[in-house]
Amino acid sequence: MQTMNYESVEPADDAGHASLEPVLRTGETVDRTADLLKRKILEGSLVPGQRLISRDLVEELGISRGPLREAFRRLAADGLVDLIPNRGAVVRRLSVDEIAHIYQIREALEGYAARRAAQMIDVGDNRARFTEVLERGRRHFTQPDFQAFVVDNRQFHRIIVDMCGNPQLSELIDKYQLPVFMIQLRQRIGVDQIVRNALAEHEAIATGILAGDPDAAAEAMCRHLWHSADELVKLPELKLPGDAV
Repeated sequence: MQTMNYESVEPADDAGHASLEPVLRTGETVDRTADLLKRKILEGSLVPGQRLISRDLVEELGISRGPLREAFRRLAADGLVDLIPNRGAVVRRLSVDEIAHIYQIREALEGYAARRAAQMIDVGDNRARFTEVLERGRRHFTQPDFQAFVVDNRQFHRIIVDMCGNPQLSELIDKYQLPVFMIQLRQRIGVDQIVRNALAEHEAIATGILAGDPDAAAEAMCRHLWHSADELVKLPELKLPGDAV
């Protein structure tokens, strides 16, 4: 049975006994902290190479070091930070080789997801949910907004995985998507054309899924991922020496 955790607050009564004040369960504090830091990384307010100073975060977030360390471990497991001896947590900066390796894994996982989504398109409300996300992304054809597109792009990929009805697959794909979306948020060169190219590739994937054609959906997804990888490795950020602190 799960019990409420308490922290001791130094003494509070005339008898010299320490009082106890209820606080968030440690697990809840870790969840909240990890989610907040993840959002800051994905929004770009914490940038690749930036060191996360424990002392500053403890004060800013009003938490103890234990939950913060566990939050760092979760972010490391998600591929968003590196835990470096004598430096602590640093927002991850992917190398060209790491990006290639991640996309090799994504091709296998998301190619399968697109194939499965095509097979599941008429199950339940899958077609309606998928069409809604697809239509939302189409607004960027005429009014490209890169920050909003990154959010819509992630939703497009996530709905495809969600239609598979496989929570383990969803968790695994999310792990390999997050570091890439983090980098995409930093992309600024040729934004409008990049958005339109991605949207055209989304349309090809959607055509296969909506037609219930697993082969066409999987092939279009793989083409899209490798084109995205090719664009990412050209980013100047990946060629900058040293770490920003």
